[in-house]
Amino acid sequence: MTYLHCPLYDFTATPAQRKEAIRLADHAAPFADPLDGDAVYGALLASGADPGDVDAVLSTLSYGAQAAADLAARIGARGTSPAGTLAARDKGECRRILRAREVPSVGFRVVTDAAEALEAAETIGYPVIVKPVLGIGKAVTSIAHDPSAVRAHFAAAATDRDGLAEGMARQLDERYLVEELVPGDLYSVEVAASGGRLVPLVCASRKVSQENPVLELGCTVPSGLSTADEAALGRYAVEVCRALGLDLGIFHVEVMHTPSGFRLIEVNPRLTGGSLPDTISAVAGVDIFALLVDLFLGRPLPDDPLPLEGSASHSFLAASQKPTVPAHLPDDWVTPFLGRLHSGYARVRAGDVVPPMRTNFDSFGMLRALAPTPAEAEAACSAVKADIEGLFGFPFLAEQTRTPIPAT
Repeated sequence: MTYLHCPLYDFTATPAQRKEAIRLADHAAPFADPLDGDAVYGALLASGADPGDVDAVLSTLSYGAQAAADLAARIGARGTSPAGTLAARDKGECRRILRAREVPSVGFRVVTDAAEALEAAETIGYPVIVKPVLGIGKAVTSIAHDPSAVRAHFAAAATDRDGLAEGMARQLDERYLVEELVPGDLYSVEVAASGGRLVPLVCASRKVSQENPVLELGCTVPSGLSTADEAALGRYAVEVCRALGLDLGIFHVEVMHTPSGFRLIEVNPRLTGGSLPDTISAVAGVDIFALLVDLFLGRPLPDDPLPLEGSASHSFLAASQKPTVPAHLPDDWVTPFLGRLHSGYARVRAGDVVPPMRTNFDSFGMLRALAPTPAEAEAACSAVKADIEGLFGFPFLAEQTRTPIPAT
């Protein structure tokens, strides 16, 4: 195994995790820029690995997806299509392809400044969502209900970008997507692809913030949808991936369930990140990371969605302001709470100032529960979250309740 990594993205793992990854690898080397193909190839050579011995190249990190696809194509190894990866990453191109293939989508326009954005919003109709074409983690993303909110987005965009980690900011260009904000509940699908076949492995419901539904606060598996609707969601996600040319891997597709049917939010050309892989594995009876590696090694794709035993749900701890954790808490304050759950963690100690949630990377803890049904798993998370909130003495971001939609 060869581990190529970019220091710009060291914030995605702890120093101990990064050190362990390097220790476990047979070869390892850093590269400066994931969008510089020569630099990535040079890192492979510098690692001591022989390009001719590489079976496959993959990344479970959005920032590395294009680099992995391009390197695989360059050395003739198994990998996701570079064109398909770019089509998924570029939200404007993604929307254009779906429109051309007549896959149900939302109204959109790619813009570069406030004037173009105002014109687009007027044509599409308010409310709209404004986000970077190449954005990740909901960074520099706003919901606009009127022209003043569009102007405010662009007035604050430069400052917001400057506040991002360098690696996140470097991925962005000057383009923004203005698109229709559709009502409904957010779901995601992990779509596996290999050998010309695509299978929706698992569907999850997404928890979002009541205060700002752009921000995601957790997931539940299974989705809680009816059997018919979950099957329709899976078919829609497969249709999206096929249209984009995503041909090898496991892809994370986020979809809104609207009164008019399913509508794409975004596609990530890699396996879901954060806490969802472990939430899936907890009830799927299979390590989804191992399944991903198997696909890249040419092993068979599952014929059907993964069978699930029970339900799992996780919730993130996050705040909208900058509160301070009470100074009297012991170092092991979270241990009694985790005893009521399957697993979890907290990144704050007594006296810490909690960062406000501005992107999906700004939570300060996670709680995961297992139960027979989705509703019971979600209730277990909510109960512990409420008790921690009471202990801290300041409000956490509240999760939005899903809206029942008639079966389609």
